[in-house]
This record gives sequence, C-alpha cells and structure tokens, in this order.
Amino acid sequence: MTAPRLAVVLGEGAVALGDLLVGLGFCPDLVFVLPPGPQSARYAALLDSAGAVLTLTGDAGADARALRAVAATGLVTFGEDTLPVAARLAAGAGLPFHSPETVERLTDKHVQRQAMREHGIETPASWLLRGPGAQWPAGLRLPAVLKPARGVGSRNTFLVRTADEGIALAARLLDPGGPEAEECLVVEECLVGVPSEPFGDYVSVESACSGDDIQTIGVTGKLPLLPPFRENGQFFPDALDDAVRGKVVELAERALRALGVRHGLTHTEIKITAHGPRVIEVNGRIGGFINELYGRATGLDLIEAAGRLALGQRVDLSTRPVDRVYFQHYARPLPEATRLAAIEGARSLTRTPGITARRQLVQPGTDLPRDGKAVYLDLTVGDAPSHREMLAVLDRGLPAIRFTFDTPEGPVTRAGDELRARAPIPG
Repeated sequence: MTAPRLAVVLGEGAVALGDLLVGLGFCPDLVFVLPPGPQSARYAALLDSAGAVLTLTGDAGADARALRAVAATGLVTFGEDTLPVAARLAAGAGLPFHSPETVERLTDKHVQRQAMREHGIETPASWLLRGPGAQWPAGLRLPAVLKPARGVGSRNTFLVRTADEGIALAARLLDPGGPEAEECLVVEECLVGVPSEPFGDYVSVESACSGDDIQTIGVTGKLPLLPPFRENGQFFPDALDDAVRGKVVELAERALRALGVRHGLTHTEIKITAHGPRVIEVNGRIGGFINELYGRATGLDLIEAAGRLALGQRVDLSTRPVDRVYFQHYARPLPEATRLAAIEGARSLTRTPGITARRQLVQPGTDLPRDGKAVYLDLTVGDAPSHREMLAVLDRGLPAIRFTFDTPEGPVTRAGDELRARAPIPG
C-alpha cells in the first residue's frame, strides 16, 4: 500500500499556519505547495523542516506535472483564494478535490445563486454588474447588498438603501482607474432576518463531504452583525430551536448538492428569515476560527479531519453532547479607522471569569485596509454555562480593553464593548 503523502496548497486562509501544522501532524509526509512570488522563498525556509516544498511557476501544465512527480496521494487547501489553484492542480494530477466547475460555483457569487435556483432553492433576486458602463437594475427591491462577484473578507461589500447610492457605489467600484477597480459586482436583494437579538439572525453549518455522503458536524450560532456585514463573534452550540435547526441543516445539504460539492469540509452561512432559512453563501473550505471553536467545544480537530478526508481516510465527526456554551469574540476596527495605534487593558480582559484566552491578531502600528476588507483585531475565547451567561461574560470583560485608532479626524479611542455596540444592520 502506498504511504499517504498530503499536498497542502498554502495561501491566505481560514487557519493559522501553526494550527495547520499541528492539525496535519498525523501525516508524516507533507508537501507544501506555494504560489509563485517573492513570499515563497520566506515560506519555503520556514516550512523546510516540516515537509517538502513545491513552489508553483504559474504554468498550469508544468505545475500539474511537478505535483505528479512528488507522488502526492491527497490534496487540501484552507483558503478561498487558493481553491481555484488547488482544483486545477488536483485535476491535472488526478487527485480527488472539488472539480474546477464546482469551484466556479463556490467562488463566484453570481454563478452560485444561479446554480441554486436551477435546483429549486429560493434565493434573493440578483444581477451581475460588469464594467464601468453597467446599468443599475430597474427591478431591484431595496435595501440591497452590493459586493464583488469574487471576493473574500467582505471586501467592498455595502448595504445599499437608495438607487442613487447604489449607482454611485457601482460606478466607483467598477472604475478601472480607481483604487478598488473591481471587474464585476453582484447586487442582490438584502435578506432580512427575523428578530433574534441578543443573538445574530444567521448561523453557519459546518459539513464534511465525501462522495454522495454529507455529514453535518455542527450548526454555529452567531452574534449580531456589525455594519457593514461584519462578524464579531460566534458560539457553539447554536441557540436555535430543534425545528428551525432541522430546516437549516436540510437547506445546507441541498445547497451543497446543488453546487456539486463532493469533497472536504464546507462552511454554509444561512439567514433565518420570516419565510424560512435562506442561503447567504456556501464556502468550499473550513470557516474562519471554526477549528478553534470546535476543538474546545467538541474535541474535534477539523484541520486533521480535512487532511484525512483528502487522503480518502474515514473520519468520525460525531460530536458529544455539550453542556456549556463555547464562544469567540472578535474586536473590529471603526469603519473610518486608517491605523491601529494602541491597545490597553488586554490583561484585564483575560482575567474576567469565563474568558479563557485572547490572541492578538493585529499589532499596534498596523495600517488598516481602506477597501472594507474584514479585519479581526483579536480573538477572545471562553465558555459559560448558558447562552445568556455567555453574553454576561462579554458584557463584564469587554469594557476592560481599549483600542486607539488613527482616523482622518484624528485619534479615536473605544472600549471593546463600544466597538461591539455599534448600531446593527437594519432588518
């Protein structure tokens, strides 16, 4: 029997490199596949002791031949941007993975909506805007969501309340000479959730796919979104009732089948509306920070699970009953912030009963992106005996930490609870 050799296509993704190395430690023979570019040399030196390194050239045929030459028996990736590269490599090397057609449905938001509609899944009406002369759709009901057809981290994603606002935004984003310069945008009617405070009106479903078999790992609850569409926390188990949870899981499975997903772990976001659950989007990889959350709550290592599935190994992803609520909170910068200047009180936050750890993700002195791309300043984690006590822990702990930002109007300081208390998205 051939010894397993796992190829890992690296890039900016949903898991940290250290967590990836720990999760894939079960496989003694790893091949790290790096994109072409100046950063590859730095990564290659870092990863040399952990496995073999293959740096891509950008030539699809040559890269596929190079992957075949290293005799990998499985391939996995954890980033949205690396899914197309991984699919082409897997197809060229004869390895199981999402097909290039499936990746197109997973990464192009317009194509994804079309595929779901073709399989009878209700989705919001949507239109594709391409090029600087794109016409604003006359039949669009407002409010609407305007976003890149291909994008990660909520980059250039906006809630549009009036047609004039949408027309101006689309013209700016599609301007080939502008700072954003998106090639094409999707505009779609905004899904309106049912009142769910103090929790979010949406959840995510974490699934494992192997051929025709789809196993639900869990349903992840969310804290309310911050504008514009910024996640600021999640928890497990969710706070849904059994009937709604059953409909959510059924919809996630239908969406995965409609998109042709047959391999690996997926992350499906679903809005709870007055007309039933509706798919926000399907991601063909593990969700952000999900491995940390499920590791504490269930003992599962989802990075390891993804690696084993890629190698064709059987994986038991059943979860034990959970008698506590495990949570994560992320501090998010002010929309107008240009730089994170300082942080104070982090140690006081971690001394709060119920908060077990905090990880700094952005260091003071770091410039912040201006395209609205999601930025997580930190990751604060903990657990509590109930959902209500989870919220109480956050209410007690977050005032202790303070963030100072540079803005066009000068320095602004906000406590952690003030960043979380920004007005929620209407509806």
